[in-house]
Amino acid sequence: MPSVPCRQCSAPVNPEDATCARCGAIQPGRKEIAPVGFEWQTQGKWMGVPWVHVAFGHDATGRARTARGVVAVGQRAIGGVAIGIVTAGFVSLGFVSLGVLSVGVVSFGGLFAGGVNAIAPFALGVVAMGYKVGGVATFGWKTLFPITL
Repeated sequence: MPSVPCRQCSAPVNPEDATCARCGAIQPGRKEIAPVGFEWQTQGKWMGVPWVHVAFGHDATGRARTARGVVAVGQRAIGGVAIGIVTAGFVSLGFVSLGVLSVGVVSFGGLFAGGVNAIAPFALGVVAMGYKVGGVATFGWKTLFPITL
C-alpha cells in the first residue's frame, strides 16, 4: 500500500493508520478529519471566558478539546470550577486535579486535596501528604486520623 505524508509532520504514513507514529496526529493520512465529540458554551462571558463551557472529543485538526470557563466540564477542563478527567481550577474535580480545593484520584491542592493520592496543606486520602493529613499512609506534620489495617 502506498504511503502518504502525515498532514501535521509530513512523515510517511499508511492512509488507514489511526495515529501518526511520529507526532501522534489522529488519522494522519486524511487531509481533514471530521470533528468528533461535543462542545457548548454560554453566550455570556466574564473577563473574556464563558460562564459555562462543555467540551468533549477532538476538533477537525485532531486536537483534544479543552473546556475553559468559569464552570468548565470536559476531558480537559480549566476554570473556576473544573470538572473532568484532567482538571485545573479554583475548585477542581477530576481523575487528575490541580487547584486550591481539589478532589480526585491524584489531587494537588493549594489548601485542600482529597482522593486516593492527595498533596496539600490539608490532605485526606489513601496516601496523604501535607501539613495536616488523614488517611492510610500519611506523611505530614500533624496526623488528624490514621487508618490502620
